[in-house]
Amino acid sequence: MKIAATTISDAPGLIREKAKERAKALAIPYLEREDKLEEMAEKYKAEGFLIYGRRLPSFKTKDGEYHFHLGTSVLRTRQILAGNEDRLCRLLPKEGPCRVLDCTFGHANDSTTISWFLGDRGSVTALEKSTALYEIGRAGIESYQDKDPALTDAVRRIYLIHADFKEYLKNIPEKSFDVVYFDPMFRHPVQAKVNDMTGFREAAAYDKLDDETILLAMRAARARVIVKERPFSLLFKKDFFTRIEAKKGQTTAYGVIDLS
Repeated sequence: MKIAATTISDAPGLIREKAKERAKALAIPYLEREDKLEEMAEKYKAEGFLIYGRRLPSFKTKDGEYHFHLGTSVLRTRQILAGNEDRLCRLLPKEGPCRVLDCTFGHANDSTTISWFLGDRGSVTALEKSTALYEIGRAGIESYQDKDPALTDAVRRIYLIHADFKEYLKNIPEKSFDVVYFDPMFRHPVQAKVNDMTGFREAAAYDKLDDETILLAMRAARARVIVKERPFSLLFKKDFFTRIEAKKGQTTAYGVIDLS
């Protein structure tokens, strides 16, 4: 996807300079803001814009706009506090230090929940290939503030890297993490009842998990590899998986590869 950085209309000099600085860091074009984004998109052949303003940057395409948010992680942490079990967190090692690599950061839902759940005994490194989603996430993590200090700390502890997960896994030592986790984007997404995610889906990377990537993840993980997918996914037919954690009525399942 060809994207560019720009600003809100009539942005002051400081905001324009910030947008230029971030465009250079991300290796994308910076375009001075003109009247209509639609005309800019046609003129410069851009499919989406990172828009910088007085608050957090947003990502806008002709079909939608995406702002930083934590997905369902806030609700999930509240449910855990109420004594309910989180389907993903229950798969993490129960004791000892736990280093998690989230290969598909997206909108920070799983990274935040895992970071909060582990607290001081763990750490979360997250990867995001999409330039737009990485930038939205980076800015969101840096500035996030919640009335709950534990949630603020959980978000701020996430170490986000702009990287392709396969290339990253190729270049790290064996057993660099305790758990390696994937939540690849679904080609046929579960239809959400709230929150227009069109802008997010257009920005996202849709890399498939192939055998090489799974083997690289197994090399990088000490305890297990976890993959979130649709229950009927052909990926779960592969011999790698120790077990499939599915729940009746749920539209997703977790494939687990135990390594120890």
